[in-house]
Amino acid sequence: MGGVSVFELDPHTFQLRRRISAERAHWGPRLDNWVFENGWVREVDGIQVTRFRRFDVETFSALEEQPGYFKKEVKQSSEMNYRELKWYIEDLRQSGFDVVKLSVQFHKKFSFPVFALIMALIAVPFAFTVGQRGALAGIAVSIGIAIVYWITGSLLENMGNISELPPPLAAWSPDVLFGLAGVYLLLKVRT
Repeated sequence: MGGVSVFELDPHTFQLRRRISAERAHWGPRLDNWVFENGWVREVDGIQVTRFRRFDVETFSALEEQPGYFKKEVKQSSEMNYRELKWYIEDLRQSGFDVVKLSVQFHKKFSFPVFALIMALIAVPFAFTVGQRGALAGIAVSIGIAIVYWITGSLLENMGNISELPPPLAAWSPDVLFGLAGVYLLLKVRT
């Protein structure tokens, strides 16, 4: 770690008892402790500094947190359901991490299943024209529409990932665009 500051508080009064500041700290596995480099220790009692000293290298036995305590578990959005992903996003946001990509994935968990309904809506007008063009033409058009949806969805998702679009808009735009196209095609069908 770099630029390390450790604040030791009294557990009953929550007043500062000691502050350790160091340029660097690393875990010493043989020592089973943190090794602080180029820093200082200041002990306080109330508002009075009782002791101050500088050090080049130092360990502090009172610090019991091991490296795993400071690590965040990295998870893929596809490995979590929407509740876990929402909690994970909030946890990372509170820790100061950028969560834009995960926010887009959170909204995609809701928007992607809607595409099945939109494909059905788009397919209805083509179902009425099968007799004129043949079944193979209908299948080819369906595959083409799915490819265009996938490309459009990927483009808008990437725009959301770089904060060009808000996450909900990036996730839901393909559904809205293709849903409107499906309604338009459905209204144009001869009855």
